[in-house]
Amino acid sequence: MKKLLIILGLAIWVILMVLMPPEAPAEAKPVAIPAVSESAKSGSRRPAGDAIEKPNGRPKVRMAAEDHREEVRGVIDAAVVTYSPEGVKAIRPYLGDADPEIRSMAREGMVQLGEPDAIPLLREAAVGLKDQSEIASLHEAADLLALPAWSSSEEAATVIAEIMDDTSR
Repeated sequence: MKKLLIILGLAIWVILMVLMPPEAPAEAKPVAIPAVSESAKSGSRRPAGDAIEKPNGRPKVRMAAEDHREEVRGVIDAAVVTYSPEGVKAIRPYLGDADPEIRSMAREGMVQLGEPDAIPLLREAAVGLKDQSEIASLHEAADLLALPAWSSSEEAATVIAEIMDDTSR
């Protein structure tokens, strides 16, 4: 009798497994992300409408968060290598992004760019945040950009003169 119950239980379990499709793990489920307009790619954070629909009615995955971060990283890196105030304009929209990683990339990009035009933008971005460590890092970045450049000091002029004198010999 005991063996019969075990066999019957296994048979029911097999039937249930065959009839019920397995559920995908939560992290493997696709996430619908709104389509990105040209204005959003240039810095605006407004979506260009609803998620794109597949013919079967299920939402098409437009861009994962990591892909978006990589795209933003490319924009910020391109702005940094311009070494001009135009780079500040390209990075500015990302200081207020909803993703803390993107805000961090934007802050670091502003520091790498080294433009003093970024100082008020960094301080303004800190006003809307709640995380004290992030607020402090934005103020620290602004303070760093506010420091005078070493190359414009008398010490730098002396060192440069010495280097030029040594190379002329």
